Amino acid sequence: WNFFNLPEGVRSKSNVGGFGIDGGLSTMIGASMVSPEKIFFGIFGDLAFFYDMNVIGNRHIGNNVRILLINNGKGNEFRNYNHPCYFLGEEAEDFVAGARHYGNKSSVLVKHYAEDLGYEYISASDKDEFRKVLPRFVSSEELGKPFLFEVFTETKEESDALEMILNMVVDKKAEMTAKVKNAVRGIVGDRGVEVIKKILK
Repeated sequence: WNFFNLPEGVRSKSNVGGFGIDGGLSTMIGASMVSPEKIFFGIFGDLAFFYDMNVIGNRHIGNNVRILLINNGKGNEFRNYNHPCYFLGEEAEDFVAGARHYGNKSSVLVKHYAEDLGYEYISASDKDEFRKVLPRFVSSEELGKPFLFEVFTETKEESDALEMILNMVVDKKAEMTAKVKNAVRGIVGDRGVEVIKKILK
């Protein structure tokens, strides 16, 4: 997620705890309870989700919670082309990446869990399915219940996507403009930015 600029007005936090899987889901749920007027999107891999999944059963969770669960059935970062464990190949599955845990990418395990807890649940296994259901997940409308979107992915596609992103040509002017805007917003705040926009018109 750190490869892309967020839209104006969207704030982002990352609680990585111990080595990336401790308490991110609990942190998001807690924040959603403090600010029920805001929509909270949490993006988690399957290891992080299962590590912290008990929190989604809390009876006080509001309709402002949207969870995107990337389920590749393992710690896929250990299989990415640029990770030190990549040279282990398939052996990394058992000895490093924790593959085939928690139902081995079961298509119903999380579905039943989420629906039994009162969540709306949808899933996708390819780009077409993802594009079809994404608009509902990111809608600014009140959906009536918390939402869990499970996306099943494959190791090779994830690694290939990462390699493409890391090797893209970047428009440095646009990147610098975004950095300047963010710096100004950090100094004068959102209200100050609005005043500056009016002055410059």
